[in-house]
Amino acid sequence: MKLYNNDGSPFAARVRMLLRAKSAQIELVKPSADFRSIAPIGKIPALLLDDGTLLPESEVICGYLDAVLGGPSLYLDTPEARARVTLMVRLSDLYLAPPLHDFFVLLFTAPGNREAIEALAPAFARGLKFLDIYVAKDGCAAEARFSQADCALSPMLFYADEVLPGLIGQPLLEKRPALAAYWQRIKAHPIAAPVLDEVRASWRSYQQKLQATQ
Repeated sequence: MKLYNNDGSPFAARVRMLLRAKSAQIELVKPSADFRSIAPIGKIPALLLDDGTLLPESEVICGYLDAVLGGPSLYLDTPEARARVTLMVRLSDLYLAPPLHDFFVLLFTAPGNREAIEALAPAFARGLKFLDIYVAKDGCAAEARFSQADCALSPMLFYADEVLPGLIGQPLLEKRPALAAYWQRIKAHPIAAPVLDEVRASWRSYQQKLQATQ
């Protein structure tokens, strides 16, 4: 298998975090100029299976890998726990992913348009409000044990806490105490931290390249 990957993508980070939790490694490939001929949707990540099948969409990829790789499921065991994991993933994808997608579009097409980036603040605030209601009050996102909820949520929170406040002009987690406390816990977690460091390094590299062109 091969994973088409970009270290800065929170969606690709979701898959890499699952792989780390499963103590599994697969080949990571940077998309080439002809990537769209391989992956018609054109989105990162994409998983190329050994039989030539290409799976798009990070959560579809994670569900597949969770099923075929060894070890306990990251979607947890009991119906109640699985529901909590699914809820956190769903809230992340419904309410944080869309404004984050819009942010990346602006980042690569109009990085100097601060007004347009600032206009995304209400959408981020709404998503973070919902997640703050349901995030576990201790341990990981769904319960004490690390789960797919952490793989989905924590890379998005990197951007919400370490990137966007400086561009939007307001601390997005300031009014979300449960989520802010979770973020402090998860960014030190032995599974999450190395992947978050990869996302952080990619963002810093992008900033340096942007500054060099200005």
